[in-house]
Amino acid sequence: MDTNRIRSMAEQIIRENPKRRILDFTLEGQKYWIKRKLGNGRNQLVKYSVEKEYYYEIARMTIAGRSHPELIPSIQVLTPDYMVTLDGGPTLKKVLDSRLPEEEKESILEETGAALAALHADQIIHGRPALRDITYKDGRLTFLDWENRLYSKDREEQKAIDFLLLLQGICRENYAEEKGRLQALKQGYLENGGRNTVEEARHFLQRHACIGWIVHRLSPFQMKDIESVRKLYDDLL
Repeated sequence: MDTNRIRSMAEQIIRENPKRRILDFTLEGQKYWIKRKLGNGRNQLVKYSVEKEYYYEIARMTIAGRSHPELIPSIQVLTPDYMVTLDGGPTLKKVLDSRLPEEEKESILEETGAALAALHADQIIHGRPALRDITYKDGRLTFLDWENRLYSKDREEQKAIDFLLLLQGICRENYAEEKGRLQALKQGYLENGGRNTVEEARHFLQRHACIGWIVHRLSPFQMKDIESVRKLYDDLL
């Protein structure tokens, strides 16, 4: 596809939607996403400028793409104000909520665990691998949203947090098939070099045993985020 045509269409869409940060359009049957240099409203207490956040994400995508271009969004247009990437398909959340056979869903989750382990093997940390931030299409996984800051300075702990957040994404949804899906994800991760990180994840939960105590005491209230953390403690410890 001609880059100039993609850019022209993107700028038309932006003019029509001046306040929206994330936009999409289809050109000749191919879907694209626009991500603009605008604040997302999530990090208002963090004193990073919108410009720094934008270039921070581009830098992290570039670094990750050197080792694993197949797992990073394909940038078609990059400007100081926005980027355009190829659509990577439905998110894992949509895949898991779809009518695909459960065996196929677990196979995709196993691939997801393997993909995260591959990133970690090359010392690449995502920061928030949520189900809504990973897409799947034609056998290809894509990790989106590389803008999340890494607040731990320890690389092994960063990997463990990545792994825990991915598991938590499944725990949050209260799937009837939760155990099998967690097992598939862990299996893919473990079988692709992630054993040390899984142990570090367990140690991380043990170091924060007070949180485990709190979430278990609050469990009767059935609060979604509290329950997802409680399930992590029960599953890994």
